[in-house]
Amino acid sequence: MVAALAATAATALMQAMVTDGWEGVRHKVARLLGRGQQDRAIERRLDVTTEQLAAVPPGELDRVQAQLTGQWETRFADFLADHPDAAGELEALVREMQVTSATASDHSFAARDVRMSADRGGVNAGVIHGPVSTGPTMPGPVSS
Repeated sequence: MVAALAATAATALMQAMVTDGWEGVRHKVARLLGRGQQDRAIERRLDVTTEQLAAVPPGELDRVQAQLTGQWETRFADFLADHPDAAGELEALVREMQVTSATASDHSFAARDVRMSADRGGVNAGVIHGPVSTGPTMPGPVSS
């Protein structure tokens, strides 16, 4: 369970870094890992992670993001090993990080639970991370 929670937390953290709510999440992660105190070292690590993501060339993003996710997974696993009583707090923070939010900048858009469509000759494209629901599997009316 610790490994799964650490992995989920690290993935949620990477996703939260590209949302409008990142600054609030950043402070909450630093406070949680600091056991109620704002942990400046964790804040610096979070800042370095976001800087690394921002500096990555597009072709390297998946590789670097996977590497950074692995680093944070290890940090969360170590934290839970030292503070097993904090698992509930981390789970609550993960749920908060996973709340639907969106941001757009440069040529990117990040969100959860989005329906996308294009019409009148328009084009729609996206990169999907996570489970996918493509709609009806048989010809027929589209359900909402």
